[in-house]
Amino acid sequence: MDFIPEFHLPTQIYLREDILGDIGGIVRQYGTRAVFITTTRDLEMFEDIILKISKSLAKAGVGWIIYDEISDTPDTEQIDSAVYFLKKTNCDTVLAFGGLDAINAAKAISLLANNYLFSEELFANPAVENPINLIVIPAYPVFGFEVAPMLFLTDIHERHKQFYRNRVLYPRAAIIDPKISAVIDEEKSVGGAVAALAIATESVISKKNNGLLNTLALRSIDLIFKNLPVIFQEPANLAARNQLSLASVMTGIAFSIAELSVTLAISTAISSASAVSIENAMGVILPHIMEYNLTSSPGKYVQMSKVMDEDVKDITVIEAAIKAVEGVRKLELEMDVPQRLSQFELPKTELSRIAEIAIRYPFIENAPRPLSKNEIETILIAAY
Repeated sequence: MDFIPEFHLPTQIYLREDILGDIGGIVRQYGTRAVFITTTRDLEMFEDIILKISKSLAKAGVGWIIYDEISDTPDTEQIDSAVYFLKKTNCDTVLAFGGLDAINAAKAISLLANNYLFSEELFANPAVENPINLIVIPAYPVFGFEVAPMLFLTDIHERHKQFYRNRVLYPRAAIIDPKISAVIDEEKSVGGAVAALAIATESVISKKNNGLLNTLALRSIDLIFKNLPVIFQEPANLAARNQLSLASVMTGIAFSIAELSVTLAISTAISSASAVSIENAMGVILPHIMEYNLTSSPGKYVQMSKVMDEDVKDITVIEAAIKAVEGVRKLELEMDVPQRLSQFELPKTELSRIAEIAIRYPFIENAPRPLSKNEIETILIAAY
């Protein structure tokens, strides 16, 4: 039997402005030979940041080499090629830099470098040895995956994204400089924050919820509601970006224990079957998932309503719970988040296949209200 602790976070977290200036000294604590993993898109977008990181590594005496053959949507075949390269370098550390795709890829690469497996075999959950030291450097908040011990990749045989979770995937360190995220566009800033909000709201209602998890998830919701509108109006506001980075980390810690996000499962399935990004899909699906689960956990929804600063005085528990859903919808509308799947190039005929993919994913079994494929399809139709 696998005993899950109420709290476990072996990752050392460094979160402050200009922390990149110290990155060489931090990495030096874990190793002296590093392979730098990023995607083509992140390499182009953050060229100046990568140069700054390289200078800090060189100053600290850390040898490194960049692996730049990961596409913007990495699949299992690309991961296996990267692992082959990594094993020839005799490196002792993997540095993951960029967005969600780069971080997912680096997690898989660091694990497989110490195991005689192909990446597609991970999804069968074999026994594995610990990974090479992994240090994650997110270029912007990635809704908890900075610290969460899980990843997803596109399986070249199944042709859809598959999840793998294992506590050995906790990074050794996460180095987060909110200043980097100032260069990303408005859509990505809002999308990442709303995705973190989705996972945080479901962590609150998870069957695995406990006092510490609940505090982290509610605080994450609070930070997002207070700071996302600021970023929307003032993209260069570093204080607000710092708070959103903190919210993302808190979400990841809560998610690691709660292991619930129907929103993420359905949105990953949508992204597998279309060109819709996971973040955009999560924005559309979130209010519908909240409505679906509302009557099963009304007291938890009231807690969320309060941190959203909704007025819940002199009304019933259900009315107060509904305020949480209304609060999320109001925030999304203020941030110009798409509200319908029909706003994207996604044929309605694909919804049944999307439901088939989603029901196979983890992060559904801990929901307070059971879900079937038909119920997922009904949610998708309502969101269309």
